[in-house]
Amino acid sequence: MKKVLIVLLTAILAFASAASSAEIDELAWNHANIKTLRTLGKAAVFRFVTGGDTEKGISSLSDIDMFNWYPAGDGKYELAVGWSSGPDIASLTIYWKDAPRKVRSQDFYFPPFYSGPPQQMDEWYKGKQFENLSGDGKDELILFDPIDHTERAPRRLVPNGAWPQVFRLHGGQYVEASRDFPDFYEKEFLPQIDKEIIRARDYLLGLDPMLGEQYLAAMIMSRDKVLRFLGRDPMAGLAQARDWMTSSDPVIVDDARAVFIDIGGHEKDVHATELALDHLSKDWLR
Repeated sequence: MKKVLIVLLTAILAFASAASSAEIDELAWNHANIKTLRTLGKAAVFRFVTGGDTEKGISSLSDIDMFNWYPAGDGKYELAVGWSSGPDIASLTIYWKDAPRKVRSQDFYFPPFYSGPPQQMDEWYKGKQFENLSGDGKDELILFDPIDHTERAPRRLVPNGAWPQVFRLHGGQYVEASRDFPDFYEKEFLPQIDKEIIRARDYLLGLDPMLGEQYLAAMIMSRDKVLRFLGRDPMAGLAQARDWMTSSDPVIVDDARAVFIDIGGHEKDVHATELALDHLSKDWLR
């Protein structure tokens, strides 16, 4: 018995030693090595990403926000690394290893001050960033895209509507393929955001009326964007936007402007909201 324990301990120590000494670029990114790859920590990811050159955007370990390995089909795996450097620079980079010393990558850059689905207190959205929606053994990538891409500095301090776009692996790269996944929106996203809208109305408006109204507007914008995208209601949000454009809160008026632009064909309404925003600009402090 003692001899068996010694053999087991030796094997465990040998595995740990091999894992700690291995480098990401030395291993094949496949099913046979995935357990070892997943034992490698942030320092190994940092060495792999920078190659010792800290001028490539990631200057320190603290810049790496997340990293993980995901199935890429045919028994292979991809490495996803999310990083940020200050409030204005954030990105997600996906790496694939085709052969020894042959690595490809794809970058996704996020707008300044943007961090995903609109949040207030609890994280209502329970979906994953990588999820096998198609059931083909390859994970799809889900990224939230702001409805309003205007880089207006005060916008960073208030909730902004955003909707999830789905990207799938095709030809060795992620391509936007949201229209291929209506069930994701119908069964996963819309039920979650509908519940959050109810919570915002019932709870947040009473807790902080101004911030609660701004957050509720962001959630409604997000839901209505998806309803328009799915074709369930091409004019979803139009009546609400016309109500918002009369608000004394410049954030809500700006939300109306974003909705008019996204729906399209409402130049007069856009112009009216811009005039209202000019009048309210002195109050744009939140």
